Amino acid sequence: MLQIVPLADRPDLVPVCAAWNHAEWGEFTGSTPEQTAQAFCDISREDDGQAARVALWNGEPAGLALLIHSDLETHPHLKPWVASVFVAPGHRGKGIAKGLVGAIEDAARQHGYGEAYLYTNKPDLYRQIGWSDYELLDGDYAGMLIMQKKIAR
Repeated sequence: MLQIVPLADRPDLVPVCAAWNHAEWGEFTGSTPEQTAQAFCDISREDDGQAARVALWNGEPAGLALLIHSDLETHPHLKPWVASVFVAPGHRGKGIAKGLVGAIEDAARQHGYGEAYLYTNKPDLYRQIGWSDYELLDGDYAGMLIMQKKIAR
């Protein structure tokens, strides 16, 4: 059974979530595992318009998603961003990513945002849950697509 909770409610899962994030994107970001864990602690406080959600499947950590101020240095004018949507390999295909994105959309709404953005090279998942194409990227981000979703306040 799927349960999605704020990471702040499960600080014991910060190391697991940081390890997932670092394994998936750490080389790209240049962050150390320790820096990633600290960033997750900061984001999970949710005192500045950011949020972190963790998915539990039958009580076991299964995935992660973040709401952050900026995810693309080339697009500082867009805010906020759904980021680090990750589902552990043993839990894929169970609808967890959709649940996580929905929980982050709810967090964005609670923080007063009217829309949110993300970028991905796998847009079909997001199109299925109401996200629209916004901008096809090139250069270092070639093949990635920025997507947008209007979020009713």
